[in-house]
Amino acid sequence: MKTKISNTNHLKKPRVNVVTLGCSKNIYDSEILMGQLQGNRFNVVHESEKVGRNDIVVINTCGFIDNAKQESIDTILQYSELKEQGKVGKVIVTGCLSERYKPELEAEMPNVDAFFGTNNLQEILQNIGADYKYELLGERFLTT
Repeated sequence: MKTKISNTNHLKKPRVNVVTLGCSKNIYDSEILMGQLQGNRFNVVHESEKVGRNDIVVINTCGFIDNAKQESIDTILQYSELKEQGKVGKVIVTGCLSERYKPELEAEMPNVDAFFGTNNLQEILQNIGADYKYELLGERFLTT
C-alpha cells in the first residue's frame, strides 16, 4: 500500500510582528531575528498596529531603565490580553527583561507562550517553526 505524501510548501506561515523596546542593541537584535524569519519565508512586520488571530508577536524587552521596564511589562500585558481574547495566536518575550526576570515573568504572565534571554536566537526561531540560516549571518531586516 502506497501512502501519498502531500507537499506542504504551499501552507501559509503565520505573520510575525516584532515589537522592539529599549536600546539600539535591541533594534539590532530584532533586525537579525526578522532577517532570519524572512529567510524562512515568514511574513514579517515591525511594530504593526494591526494584529491577526494567527499572528505571532515577539516582544524584545528592556530590563534596565525603570521607565523602559514598565513599558516592556505594559506591552507584554497588552499582547497577553489580546491572546486571551483570541486576537493573537502566540506571544513570545525576549530581551533583557526576560533574561533578568524570567522566573517572575513566567509566574505572573501565564498567557505568554515562551520567555527567552538575549542570546537565544536559535531557540526563538525553533519555537516559531523556523530554522537558523547560517548563510544569513549578519543579514538584517532594516527598520530605520
